[in-house]
Amino acid sequence: MGSSLAEKLSIINRLNFFNPFTPAEKQQVASEDAHFQVYDKGEMLIRKGSSDQSLLIILSGTVAVTEESGDTVIAILRAGEILGEMAFLTDTRRTAHVVAQEPVITLKLDRPMFESLPATIREKFKDRIIEKLVARLDTANRALTRYRSAANGTIAAPSGPFRPPSVSMPEDSIEPMFLSGRKLIRKIVSSTDALPAMPEVMLKVQKMLRLPTTSPAQVAKVIETDPAMVADVLKVSNSAYYGFRGKVSTIQHAASMLGTRRLAELITAVSAGSVMGSSMDGYKLKSGDLWRHAIAVAVMASEISSAMMSDSAESAYMAGLLHDVGKIILDPYIRERKVLFDRYMETYPQKCVRDAERDILGFDHAMIAAVLCENWDIPRPIAFAIRNHHQPGTTGDHQLAHIVHQADVLVSRAGLAGSAGYAPPEIHDNSQSVLSLHPDILQQILEKTLQYLDGLSDRLFAA
Repeated sequence: MGSSLAEKLSIINRLNFFNPFTPAEKQQVASEDAHFQVYDKGEMLIRKGSSDQSLLIILSGTVAVTEESGDTVIAILRAGEILGEMAFLTDTRRTAHVVAQEPVITLKLDRPMFESLPATIREKFKDRIIEKLVARLDTANRALTRYRSAANGTIAAPSGPFRPPSVSMPEDSIEPMFLSGRKLIRKIVSSTDALPAMPEVMLKVQKMLRLPTTSPAQVAKVIETDPAMVADVLKVSNSAYYGFRGKVSTIQHAASMLGTRRLAELITAVSAGSVMGSSMDGYKLKSGDLWRHAIAVAVMASEISSAMMSDSAESAYMAGLLHDVGKIILDPYIRERKVLFDRYMETYPQKCVRDAERDILGFDHAMIAAVLCENWDIPRPIAFAIRNHHQPGTTGDHQLAHIVHQADVLVSRAGLAGSAGYAPPEIHDNSQSVLSLHPDILQQILEKTLQYLDGLSDRLFAA
């Protein structure tokens, strides 16, 4: 940017965004010439789907936030507004195009630039970003209240397309009812009741698996403490998937036939039913739907890992099983925002529930799953794969994220989507190259996975 320091200071001093900054701090920001970017009319500031995670503050001019086609304007933002805050905060890809409607000047901060600023300046930026997000979410909450009131017949519903939380909406006198974004995340994190505990047997097995000396017999002893689990494990052990067909009569026998890993997978699947087996009205899931999808993805992820001769089969199974566990936490929040979610899906039929999560809540179930993984002491590589299973391209060649992504897509295509309104995407190009498995092999793995599900007991998937 060719403007002088005085000109840049003049722009900064006019914006309320920088009110908390001292004169010296403003001067330091203005002196960082590399942070300032100028865009001509029609130039794109942000491209939908890109992995750039810079934060932009509009210093002058106006920009249009548009859908991919460019025909639908979602929002008009002016000087003092921020752009790209969700990608900057959560490492997600861009969700819309942003185009300059006139010459625009921005203050652009990527992670290295941001971290190079003094701590006092960084904290003030963070505080102002949070305040902006809260203000936007408050207006979205007010709009949600209007929609809810309209559904109850008390006021007329607003006309026009749905406006996600990042859009400025008209103010009214109704108080906001629901939290979103960081405030909602803080509420979830601070509420221990919102985070389910890992089943005791599942926790014991996971700890045992981290010890290289654990034997199948030791795992079997854990199973024998739960009679219901004994029945389920024996039923599945005798299914066509394993090929034993009535030959397994005791848990110790199952342990010797299956081995430590396979036996641990069975225990994990049965134990997870207590967490994922219930119906979920927010996601329109019947009892067992999420569990069935999770087990299918777990089995397929494990089989893909084995086909690649990877040593991460155990991690692949666990990551696949828990990849959608964030939905358990978000379901009540989606249920209480039902009017807004329904309106969103009607307005954007080409989008899926995950898009609605991001636009209405400010984050998706994969992100909040990372919170639950930390609560459960899940190893970080597994938590990372779960967090990124919808966008493995952002992880580079992180094999586990690509495995879970591919398993999720293929299982969903086979009719086990695990969530109403979920449109399975194409397998990411990076995943095809990272995993390099022939389509025929993947089809064989999928058929084997479906065979495994057929062998599960009725009790596991009771309606």
